[in-house]
Amino acid sequence: MKNITISIIQFLRTKNDPEYNLDAMRQYLREVKKESDIILMPEGWAGTKIFDMLSYIRILEKLVGELPHENCLLVAGAHYVSDGDRVLSRGAFVLPGFEVKYFEKQFPSNAIKERQFVSRGGPLPVIEHSGVRMGGVVCVDLFYPEIVRGLALRGVKLVFNPANIPGSRMSLWQKLGVARACENTVFVAMANNTGTAYPDGRAVTGESFIAFPGGDTIYSCGPKPGVFKFTVDLEEIDRARQRWRYLEDIIGERKRVERWYSV
Repeated sequence: MKNITISIIQFLRTKNDPEYNLDAMRQYLREVKKESDIILMPEGWAGTKIFDMLSYIRILEKLVGELPHENCLLVAGAHYVSDGDRVLSRGAFVLPGFEVKYFEKQFPSNAIKERQFVSRGGPLPVIEHSGVRMGGVVCVDLFYPEIVRGLALRGVKLVFNPANIPGSRMSLWQKLGVARACENTVFVAMANNTGTAYPDGRAVTGESFIAFPGGDTIYSCGPKPGVFKFTVDLEEIDRARQRWRYLEDIIGERKRVERWYSV
């Protein structure tokens, strides 16, 4: 596939009313155009509640019922989910046929005290949709270049970053997205909430984005809530890799990489 169409939902949520948020998100999903191949949702769009696993699956089922067509991939943000005796920050890829692959935050945020109750997630999956390999990193995991590099070395070309980031940090976040995109020659798509507040009270003001592999293009959604549709040309990756051989260099230097990270 040369072109792929991504719809980012920039969500106006309430913190403590999951049912209201679910109804609002389902309405946004009804607005997604039929030509969309992928829908990306932000972190914590349903609120800050910890869901049990059965409740989380039921939410996913209700979302899938609103997809524009049966071959649409849903990247369903991330939420706190109780899984046995652990709480994880868990996102979901919902593939056609309700095949669900979970991806989880590897390093819960120290800044907002997630580490007091959220456990580290398991190995990140790589999925394939429409012939393209894709992966997800939750929120602050974008700060860790090794995580995105690991996905890129496994053939991922689209990296999704569902997040909930205050407006005072969005300039930094877009720079991180551009850096991760360039150093791995991949697309990075980030979805943020808007019109809400960060745990420390700072305003969350949208500015979701897609960063391009060449570093010279970034699509931004601005501050308003809504559905934002973008079409990207995957051949941009091939064009960038003709000039930048970063992944080739790393693949060819595995033993040296091991020495770099040895303690």
